[in-house]
Order: sequence, then C-alpha cells, then structure tokens
Amino acid sequence: MQGRKQPYHHGDLRNALVSAATRLIETGRRDDFSLRETAREVGVSANAAYRHFEDRSALLTEVARSGFERLSLGMQKAINAVPACDAREDATNRFKAVGRAYVDFAFAHRELFGVMFGASGAPRIAPNWQSADGGRASPYRLLEETLDELVVQGVMAPARRPGAEIKAWATVHGFTRLILDGAVQPSPDGSRDQTIEDILDFIVSGLCGA
Repeated sequence: MQGRKQPYHHGDLRNALVSAATRLIETGRRDDFSLRETAREVGVSANAAYRHFEDRSALLTEVARSGFERLSLGMQKAINAVPACDAREDATNRFKAVGRAYVDFAFAHRELFGVMFGASGAPRIAPNWQSADGGRASPYRLLEETLDELVVQGVMAPARRPGAEIKAWATVHGFTRLILDGAVQPSPDGSRDQTIEDILDFIVSGLCGA
C-alpha cells in the first residue's frame, strides 16, 4: 500500500514568512516580490503561505507591524540606556533618546521604514498598535511616556502637554523623511547626528519654553 504523503509542518510559518519578506524588502525588493516568492524563500508551497496571508498586501501589513515592534524595542533600549543623573536632565535625555532611536532605525532600515508608513500598497499601521502579546508599549506610547515625564519633572508646563506628541513626532518624522528622500542635506557639514541633536533641542525649546 502506498504510504500517505505527510503534510509539511513548519515550526512557525507565519513569522518565517514575515522574516523572509522583510529580508526581500531590505535588499531592495520592496516593490516587486510576491507572496509566492516569499513562500519559496522559506521553502514551503504557495498554498501553505496562503493559509496565513490572504495576499501580498496582508503580508506587508504584518511586515509593517513587525517593523513597529522592532522600532519600539530600539526606543525602549535607548530609554533604558540613559544614565541616571539629575531628574530633570534625565527626563529630557530620555525624550531625546526616543527621537534618536527613531531616526537611527529609519536610516538602518530604509525600505522597511517605507513599508511601515504605507509604501508599496501596505495598509498603514497606526504607530499606537498593540504588540501581539500586549507586553510591549508602542513607539507612540513610549513617546507619550517621555513627554509625561517632562511634565512630572517640571521641565514642561502642563498646559503645553496636550498635543505635544504630534508636534514632536511630526518634526522628527518630517526631518527623517526629507533626508531619506534626498530633499535636503543633514547640515552644512553633512553631519546627520549633529542635525538631529539640533532638531531635538529645537523641539525641547518649543515644547518646554527653554
């Protein structure tokens, strides 16, 4: 009797497909890969991939979500790395650390960053998403927490707090996008790091009246 063909089982196929798609995206294939090709990268059939994702757009949405999780992790690490010194200074430094981590991630993962904000037909993912296990704060929430700390420590007046996250995020994201698109140069001396420091000082001054 002919033996029954055993179905292929992947330990975590959904995440493997997301990782494979992310690799394709980050090697310049953001606009021209397919769900079928992603399945080949993982070593499974297209039918197996379609059990997890309805189409390429659904896969890109999950890639975007994964990107925001990675961004959140980087931002949290940057916050945790701020050394304790003076409470007011620490609050300011943690806020700036969030901004630096955002820019660093965007430059390290340019193609993925584009997908996260709706490029290549991926539905946009709100930056205040909830992680799959609910255990990690979103990038937006981390920004909110650092702004709240500025108020608690007396760096920012409570009256200036409403809407501060939008102002800060729009400024940092706008700067990042302009540089990535080649629309402007970082600074007269070409230093991106110095330019982001100037931008962050500008934001703190505007929000806190420093």
